[in-house]
Amino acid sequence: MTRLELLELLREGFAGVRIHRVRSLLSSLGILFGVAAILGILSIGEGARREQEALIARLGILNFQIRNVDLADDDERRTEIRRVSPGLSARDVVALREALPAATHVGAALDIKRQEVVPRPTDPASITLLGASPGWLAGSSLVRTRGRPLDATDERTKASVCVMGEGAARALFGPEDPLGQRIRVGRVWLTVVGVFRDAGETGSAPSGPGPSGGVGVEVDDRRGAIVMPLQSAIARFPPEEEAPPLSEIQVTVASIEDVPSHVALATRVLNRTHREQADVEIEVPLRLLEQSRAQQRLFSLVMGLIAGISLLVGGIGIMNIMLASVLERTREVGIRLALGARPRDIAGLFLVEAAMISVVGGVAGVLAGLVIASLVAAATGWATAVSPTSVLGVLLLSMVEGVVFGYLPARRASQLPPVIAVRQI
Repeated sequence: MTRLELLELLREGFAGVRIHRVRSLLSSLGILFGVAAILGILSIGEGARREQEALIARLGILNFQIRNVDLADDDERRTEIRRVSPGLSARDVVALREALPAATHVGAALDIKRQEVVPRPTDPASITLLGASPGWLAGSSLVRTRGRPLDATDERTKASVCVMGEGAARALFGPEDPLGQRIRVGRVWLTVVGVFRDAGETGSAPSGPGPSGGVGVEVDDRRGAIVMPLQSAIARFPPEEEAPPLSEIQVTVASIEDVPSHVALATRVLNRTHREQADVEIEVPLRLLEQSRAQQRLFSLVMGLIAGISLLVGGIGIMNIMLASVLERTREVGIRLALGARPRDIAGLFLVEAAMISVVGGVAGVLAGLVIASLVAAATGWATAVSPTSVLGVLLLSMVEGVVFGYLPARRASQLPPVIAVRQI
């Protein structure tokens, strides 16, 4: 087929769609709903995937966290476990450092109970307070922007110093420079020596409570965080009775390949130091990321198949209406055959019309899918994301569907006996 013939075929196909606009509109509705459903589901799934991966990435792919487990409400059982194992403690840190010499960092942190923070009246719930060792800070994703970090000297001397997130700095000092300023946390005065970047702005953050429900350190810099040396926190804000001495131990390794072996070794060490008591758990962000991706693929597959049924129904609708169009346009086919049109010209005409109908439905479906994604995000607060690959994919799918389901009517029209077609003239 020459370029001129192709252009003429496209022109006639467009004319046929325009003349039978109502029928074409009805044919495209099925494609529209199917494409909109698929794109809406893909956008919701993609948004959920990105949000979940960002949350997991905040934990650090090269890190794994060891946290205390919420014990049963049975006081007798809790007392029995605590008699054998006090929960996470400095003994675990020492044991892990000895057992994991290849680890880049092994550090601990203590979540401090909510305290009033001044110089400005601030809701205690709006500030996250914790003590952290240099190893924990070095393995975290906190990014220092001003001042200096907490170091081994601060830890050894139990210095009354702290670093804070930019969110906490804004809440406590407004536009003033917080470096060198003194704040009161509860009844303890601390000097601000450094500021780190908000994790909500960098897309990464140190560890937080995991999906498994462990009791760990929560650092949400969108609200603000204040970090003091671990030994200072233990001395000035000792844990409550029967509470574990530490909230979290974080281990950082050199490469992703080292994560499984270090986790396995850490598990054996903790089983020994805790005498087989299930009062701690290990959270592995890399494993969570792999599980999240597998679940997301399954979700996208299942929901895509469900939405694909709607698209299939739309394709069947195109085929049915095109078959009816062949019968209705028998006279037109007869005239074309009488004027010398070839069977492949007739088949091409109907295929072009089916493809145009499906493309129009696909484009309208993409617009409807974008609207659906926006409405879902606005109404539920869920994150949605529409990738160019998804848009291109559903458009190609709709066009292919139009050609596939338009083939049978086109073939039937091309094989219409000329004698029968001419009789209808």
